[in-house]
Amino acid sequence: MSHLKERKEKNCLNCQAQLVGRYCHVCGQENLEPRETVWHLVSHFFNDITHFDGKFFATVKYLLRKPGFLSHEYSKGRRMAYLNPIRMYVFTSAIFFIILYSLTRPGDMMHVTTTKDKPVGIADLQAQEARRQKRLASADDADDREELRNNIQKGAIEIAAIKKTYGDTTTRKFTEDELTGILVQAYVDSASVAEGLRSADSTRFKNAIKHISNPIGTTNIFGWSGDYTSVEDYDSVQRALPDSARDGWFKHLMMRRGVVIAQEWHEDSRLFKEHLGENVLHSFPKILFVSLPIFALILNMLYFRHKQYYYVNHGIFTIHVYCATFILMLAGMLINQLDKALGVHWVHVVCDLLVFGIFLYAMIYLYKAMRGFYKQGRGKTFLKYFITFVTASVINLILLFIFLLITLFSV
Repeated sequence: MSHLKERKEKNCLNCQAQLVGRYCHVCGQENLEPRETVWHLVSHFFNDITHFDGKFFATVKYLLRKPGFLSHEYSKGRRMAYLNPIRMYVFTSAIFFIILYSLTRPGDMMHVTTTKDKPVGIADLQAQEARRQKRLASADDADDREELRNNIQKGAIEIAAIKKTYGDTTTRKFTEDELTGILVQAYVDSASVAEGLRSADSTRFKNAIKHISNPIGTTNIFGWSGDYTSVEDYDSVQRALPDSARDGWFKHLMMRRGVVIAQEWHEDSRLFKEHLGENVLHSFPKILFVSLPIFALILNMLYFRHKQYYYVNHGIFTIHVYCATFILMLAGMLINQLDKALGVHWVHVVCDLLVFGIFLYAMIYLYKAMRGFYKQGRGKTFLKYFITFVTASVINLILLFIFLLITLFSV
C-alpha cells in the first residue's frame, strides 16, 4: 500500500469505474492523488527494484530459519505474504555477484601465490644466502654440499646482477621468472653458459635458454604440453607419428588451440590469465542459471512417486535453495571483509568461527529444506540429499568445464 493520500472522489482514474474501497475492482489501481513528490518517486524506484519492505524481510527470515517452509507455502497457494521467488532470485543473485565481482580480482582465480612464487627483493635473497651458508657448514653429504655451493653461487650472481642494474639500495621485488631472466642474462653476459648448464638449477636454466630461442614458449593446456612454434609445426609432428601414437581428437583440438593462444599471448601471459579468469568468473551466473532447471529435474526424478509435486514445485524449491545459498555466501564474504578491515586478533577468531558456522549451515541447508518441503523421514531424506548434492556438484563441474572451453575458444 502506498503512503500517498487517498482521493476523495470514488471514480478510478485509470478506467473510470465506480470504487468501493481504496482499490479498483476492475483494474486494481489504487485510488491516490496523482501529484507526487520527489521523495515518492525515489521510494517507488527502490521499492520496485528491491521490494525492500516488510514482505522482503519476512521472506528472508523464513527462508533462513525454516528451510523448505516458503516452498511449501507457495505450493499451497499462500503467496501474498512473501516475496515472489523469481524476484527473490533475481535480486539476491544480482547483489551477490555485484559484491563478488567488486571483491574478487580475476588474476587471483588463475594464480595461487606460493612461497616459491612470492616476489623477493635483495634483502630476501641475502637472507636465503645466509641460510644456505649455515646449512653448508653443517651438511655432511657430499651431494648436498655440492648443491648448496651451486645455489649459493647462483644467488650471489643474482644479487650482483640486480645491484648492477637497479642499484645497491633498490627495494624492488622480483618474481621467479624475472630472477630467471636476470640469471640467464648474467650468464650470457659473462660467457658462462656452460657453467649455468652445470649448476644445480640447470633445468630452470635450460628452460629459460629455450624460451629465449623460442619466444612462443611451451604450450601447456590441461596438463598436455609441448614445444611448438606454430600450428603447422604441431601438425607436421603429428603427421610424422604412427597412427597409434597421434593425439586423440580432443587433445588434438586443444593442443592446436593452445599453440594459437601461446602465439597470440606470448608477450604477456599474465594478461591472458587475468582475461581468462575474468571470463570464467563472469560465467558463474550463467552456470548457476543453467544448473537450476537441472537441479529441479534431479529432484523430480528422486520424488517421482510423489504425485502431488510437479516439476514447477521442484523448480520453486530449487530457487529458494539457491536464494538461501546466495545470502549465506554473501554473509560469509562480508564477514571476511570485516576481518580484513579491522585486523584485530580476537575479531579474527570470532569471524573465523562465524564463517565456519555459516559454512556448516550451508552444507546442511539442503537437507533441512528437503525435510521441511517433502516431509519424508530422516533416512530417506539424507539418502536423497546425498544423491542430489553429489549429482549437482558433478553437473556444475561439467558446466564449468564447458564454459571454460567456450572461454578458451573465444579469447
